[in-house]
Amino acid sequence: MATATTERLALGQLAESGIEFVQMETVDLDGALRGKFLPVSKVKPDAQGAFCTILFQLTSVDDVWVTRHSSFDNGFPDMRAMPDPQTAVRWNWQPDTAAVIFDMFGLDGEPYPLAPRSILRQVASRFAETGYEPRFGIEFEAFVMRADEELMTQGRHHEMKPLGGMHNAYRLNDVAEARDLGKTFIQRMKGFGIDVEAFHTELGYGAIEFALAPVGALAAADNATRAKSYFRQLCAERGLVATFMAKWKVGESGAGGHVHQSIWRDGQNAFYDPTRSTLSNAALHYGAGLIKSMPDFAVLFRPNVNSYRRFDHRAWSPENASWGYDNRSAALRAIRQPGQNAYRYEHRVPGADTNIYLSLAAMLAGGHLGLTNKLTPPVAAEGNAALDANCARLPSTLPAATELFRNSEIAKDYLGAAFVEHYAASRDVEHQHWGAWLAEQVTSYELKRYFKTI
Repeated sequence: MATATTERLALGQLAESGIEFVQMETVDLDGALRGKFLPVSKVKPDAQGAFCTILFQLTSVDDVWVTRHSSFDNGFPDMRAMPDPQTAVRWNWQPDTAAVIFDMFGLDGEPYPLAPRSILRQVASRFAETGYEPRFGIEFEAFVMRADEELMTQGRHHEMKPLGGMHNAYRLNDVAEARDLGKTFIQRMKGFGIDVEAFHTELGYGAIEFALAPVGALAAADNATRAKSYFRQLCAERGLVATFMAKWKVGESGAGGHVHQSIWRDGQNAFYDPTRSTLSNAALHYGAGLIKSMPDFAVLFRPNVNSYRRFDHRAWSPENASWGYDNRSAALRAIRQPGQNAYRYEHRVPGADTNIYLSLAAMLAGGHLGLTNKLTPPVAAEGNAALDANCARLPSTLPAATELFRNSEIAKDYLGAAFVEHYAASRDVEHQHWGAWLAEQVTSYELKRYFKTI
């Protein structure tokens, strides 16, 4: 097993470090890493690359759609791709290979307005005006199966055998294979500075969860996106396949992408107030902004048709913009244990299928809105937060969430009108593909309901 020595690389010295190949990485609208494989000579601090603008007009399965940004009318032009020196890391399991995240720029030199990493940078810069430093710790749930390409090609995914065959959360017995998978994953991630704080089985056949240590906004999004991609890669090496679908099978748990967050100043957690047992005023303002903006940003937290199959408070997936102290039925779970550095919110709306750059941008926007306007949250929910009539209900379908986002002045203010227009159009396309498929089916529901009865 490879060692876990952390090694940060200087872009100008990759070859001298024994690197021969570089995986160029960037993120698409759906949060997946895309890129190119490059010889090391092509990656230098001042070396510009190129990437087609169609990157942000590909669905997760590469259906192509066109807009004014990239089309036959303008010839599908390139963007400029620039490496971020802070993201150069060696793969400790393939020592001749490094990975570098690239940012996208227009030909005018400005950050490309549709790039999720650009959007997060933009909002993070604005949030910095508050004088607080945000920290985010992200946890993902996933389901791991024994890969069977024939079954997947035939659409018989549910017939694949789960990792370990266990159904229990936090199980320690009969989990040797899952434990070894987790140990290797933790070690690989530590090798380039991503700390996995916990790895455990979850409720469901083949279900696992891993939690990443809290860091700043951009680093948190980079770490989480890489962790998902590299976890899939590790699984594939072992004849396994991992899915981060929000709801991969009816009757099984959903897969969450919960985000723990707090804000800091002068090395102190600003969510903590030593004079009282509740959260600080800054925390309450921040949380109030998250609550107020949550319906507007819901499509960023639940971006796919499948995301809404997880919409069910009975499965601890919130249905309204609520909050409460240590209350897992609420959208925002306020945590005050085990000590002052642990004071934080757990944002429980996003699924594991979210684009984490966009989720964090939305949360920073909401936090900024709350802090700068000194917003006050509603009364903290006690008991089942889904029954709190004072909380705005979150949209329960992709079209409804898309329309709220498209018309949101909050979203346009923080993310930019061009991005809001484009992302809303991408969700329209996603729903249209679902509708087109459904129109061609005679479903099992229809057969059971009508075959013998009419």
